[in-house]
Formats: sequence, C-alpha cells, structure tokens
Amino acid sequence: MHLKQSPLVDYLPAHAEERRRNPRREVQGVILLDILKSDLRSSPIRASLIDLSASGFRASHASKELCSDQEVTFFHDEGEGRARVVWTRIVGQSVESGFLICQEKRQE
Repeated sequence: MHLKQSPLVDYLPAHAEERRRNPRREVQGVILLDILKSDLRSSPIRASLIDLSASGFRASHASKELCSDQEVTFFHDEGEGRARVVWTRIVGQSVESGFLICQEKRQE
C-alpha cells in the first residue's frame, strides 16, 4: 500500500462556502476499515483513499454497511487509528464516506 499525491491537489477550487477547519490533500492509496461494535461479523472493508486532512479523510468503497455515527478502525500507509463515519453517499456504483479521526497513530 503506497499513497501518491494527486496532481489535482494544486487545482482545488476555493469555495466561499468552505467550512473545513483543516486543508485537505488529495491522495491515492488503499485504506482498510473495520467496523467497531457491529452485530454483523464482517471482514475488513478495503477502500480507496480519496483525500486526507489533519482531522479526517474521505474514502470510496463498495460496502453498504457503513452509516453515520459508526466507529471504525483504519489502517493506511500514513497512519492508523479510530474514526467516526460522518456521512455516506452513493456515487454511481461505488459508495463514498467521510470520516472524522477520533484517535490516530502516525506511521514513522
């Protein structure tokens, strides 16, 4: 698993409505997600990382199990930890979710 920074990162439009507290950067890489406290015994969700910030990340996946307020553990090249699902939306055949990091351990 290796994260690559997208060449589009320099072309992020400045929206007057931007409410994010931390700047995000587009990345390409794999992230593994495990749902915590789930009644279902599911295997880890393999997702594509879309962007990262100091406080969260966005990922694209095929799982219909993730919904708002669920907590997950995550692992990617730059870190691992626990996060909460803030939103999920269906985009074509894939699903995108936004996560707020609750606890993180950065990779050295």
